[in-house]
Amino acid sequence: MDEDNDGRFPDDSAVEVRYPRNQREDLDDRSAWPWLPGSIVSRCGPDEWSVCVEARELAVLDDGSPAPAGTADGELLYPCCFRDASEIRRAADRDEP
Repeated sequence: MDEDNDGRFPDDSAVEVRYPRNQREDLDDRSAWPWLPGSIVSRCGPDEWSVCVEARELAVLDDGSPAPAGTADGELLYPCCFRDASEIRRAADRDEP
């Protein structure tokens, strides 16, 4: 474990993160954003983590264009974001409201 991470969300752990899939959702209240698959990149503050959002529909190519269906996993780039603990949950918790 990274010595800077407090263990609530260990580096590289699978999580779900609140993240908008489109501009309409981005304008909605954050509490209405969907839970999407992701992984913890690192802890970056007392209650803040860098998270990679691993939803294929958000993936892009190197040039920033949307990734077409069938693009090899190794060619996909996913967005990253900063979130506090209220906007992250362990992947095992996904069935909880």
